[in-house]
Amino acid sequence: MKIFDKVGQASKSVSDASKSAAESSNLKKKIAYEKERIQELKMEIGKRFYEDPNGDHKAELELCADIDDRKRRIASMQGDLISLKGIRVCKQCGARFDEKYTFEFCGKCGSKLVEAAE
Repeated sequence: MKIFDKVGQASKSVSDASKSAAESSNLKKKIAYEKERIQELKMEIGKRFYEDPNGDHKAELELCADIDDRKRRIASMQGDLISLKGIRVCKQCGARFDEKYTFEFCGKCGSKLVEAAE
């Protein structure tokens, strides 16, 4: 029976690793799409402003708000990506620690670290 338990554990480990890799790949694709779309929006803002520099720029401001929303989505997805990798990041100084770093406080600035699962 022990051999079957070990085989079951190994297959679960492989399954979890492939699931994590697929999620990671999917997040990276979404981040790349958002970054590409931000560049397109910036070009559109520049084009509209160039064509009418003295006009009403409400449409350009809406595009800027869209860019800000996309940047927030990117930050959220990057946080999810970091969590998948088991990395903890100090919110104060940005230092990164892997799952082996078990202390509650940042080794660089001393701030309390947030768990990767949050």
